[in-house]
Amino acid sequence: MIHGTGNAVPHGQQQRPDSDSESYTGSSASYTETASQQNQQPQQLQQQVTRGTAGATPKSASESRRHDPSRMVQPTSTPPQQQFGVEEDAGNNKTGGNKRDNRKSMRALNATINSPASRIRAVTTRIAGRDSQRVIIYVFFAFSLVHLLFVILSCTLSQIDLENGHCLTFWGYKVRCDDVSYSLRTVRLTYCKKLRSNLHAGAAFSILSILTSTATAVAAWIMCCRLRRANRIARHPHPYRDLDADSLAVNAGQEGGNDSNQEQTFNPGQLKMATIIIVAVSLFFELIPWAVIADLVVKKPCDYFFYSLKESTYGVGFGLGVTAWVVQIIIYVLYIVVV
Repeated sequence: MIHGTGNAVPHGQQQRPDSDSESYTGSSASYTETASQQNQQPQQLQQQVTRGTAGATPKSASESRRHDPSRMVQPTSTPPQQQFGVEEDAGNNKTGGNKRDNRKSMRALNATINSPASRIRAVTTRIAGRDSQRVIIYVFFAFSLVHLLFVILSCTLSQIDLENGHCLTFWGYKVRCDDVSYSLRTVRLTYCKKLRSNLHAGAAFSILSILTSTATAVAAWIMCCRLRRANRIARHPHPYRDLDADSLAVNAGQEGGNDSNQEQTFNPGQLKMATIIIVAVSLFFELIPWAVIADLVVKKPCDYFFYSLKESTYGVGFGLGVTAWVVQIIIYVLYIVVV
């Protein structure tokens, strides 16, 4: 604090500068300094207000220029590369639409083709119950074994029964049909070409029918094994089952147009198609043996003194062959429809 050179006033007798009393006895220098400090405070406040106003003005001006529609940047035309990209996306979308249309067409075609089989399967399922597929597979396997036995017996037993206990088989002529040995082999029937050729053809196709019947029994046995395995997995699922594979199978079935509500217990897959082909070939091979025998009985060629086809009848082997062939057709149709 600056001390003046005026008269000194005792500390207890000094008055405040802002007092209304005019009896101020302090020095002139102290009064001048106090007055200048009081005048500086309003000036500082005014300068702060002025600075705030000056700082706000440019900001408001910049904001006004920013929101001015006349000064906004107008969008330019699309660059050539961007236009090319848009055209390419449009082409891809068009291609994807064509693929979807093709898939829809294929689904409609598959549904049209499979609809008769689906109707038949629905009817048989309602009649036979929920276990119709399992029952038909087991019945088909049991019949394939019996069918194989019938074909083997048909190949060895008599095809044409003659007078006095004589008979003809694919392998030759017997004086007594109950005997194992042959009185005259087919090769020695040189006097009747029609008879010899028919018996040779019947013997050849009967052997082929035995082979195809064996293959049918093996395929049916494999089908039963797969069915039992599928039932065991369904009853006792593995804790570490591959869920991704199951989901892929469900998606593949939905994309293929299959009805998700018709869930089969067992999917035979390619084994069913293989069995169908084997049985079809077996039916053709079994048709030839009894057809050539029927041709001999109807036409009755080569009537000689030691035997006569005029009094001939069909033998046991012929009956077994025809029975096996007819029953196999019935089981074959049920297998195709149900399984």
